[in-house]
Amino acid sequence: MAASASEAGPSFLARLVLVLVGCAFLGAAWVWSHRAEPWAARLVDNALRTVGVSQR
Repeated sequence: MAASASEAGPSFLARLVLVLVGCAFLGAAWVWSHRAEPWAARLVDNALRTVGVSQR
């Protein structure tokens, strides 16, 4: 028996957005874990400056 649209679950677009947000979160966590390296420190400092957090 076929399920109606309301019982089908999230749409393809919603799933895609969730996957992309998850990948972005994992990427940010990976860069944060490498923040002692010069290339990652620049990215972390730029992100902290963007959200208005004082520098270390």
